[in-house]
Amino acid sequence: MAASVVGMTAHPLCAAARATPRQQRRRSGVASMPMPAMRRGVPKTASRNNGVEGGEEGGGEGEKMHVPEDAFKDGDGKSVTPERKAATALTNLFTMAAVRVILDQFTGTRHRSPVYNKMVDFLSVNPLRNGNEWLAKLMRDPDTDLRVTAMRIIETRRIYATSEFNWEIMERVAVEGIKEDTLEMSRAYLTSLASLKSVGEEEEG
Repeated sequence: MAASVVGMTAHPLCAAARATPRQQRRRSGVASMPMPAMRRGVPKTASRNNGVEGGEEGGGEGEKMHVPEDAFKDGDGKSVTPERKAATALTNLFTMAAVRVILDQFTGTRHRSPVYNKMVDFLSVNPLRNGNEWLAKLMRDPDTDLRVTAMRIIETRRIYATSEFNWEIMERVAVEGIKEDTLEMSRAYLTSLASLKSVGEEEEG
């Protein structure tokens, strides 16, 4: 246990909380990639309107697009909005990202913290599917090192979501991807119609 505690002191929770975004990227290995300008906080998509929050786009003739209340369910079987469903998925994603950041910090540049192997073993027995449930289980673990690590992951997740994750890029990639997919599938559909028409004309001839 002494060796394990020594390994943890090399990466104190308070250091993760006080670290600036630049320091967080340097520690997690993200500094090797160019980081675009980021906007703190969540995107204000509702003000621009994406067809779901209401308005002229997507709803047709200025009407709000209606998604049935029972279209999506949470883990308890309760109905949730598409936005809430997406937020839950992002929470799980941010948890996974935070875990990878902490594991990378445990490897260090000269030595690997003993807690690294403990975390790998915990993950092998408890795969990360639901971020909050997984963290709650980690916080209840008898091993003090793992409980402290759970708090580090929670704080790292908060920092990543509020100052590191680029919401603008996510929104742009998602919207542009849907537009490109729509165009590609529309072209494929028209091509298939033209082929069917050509075959029909040949058979009639």
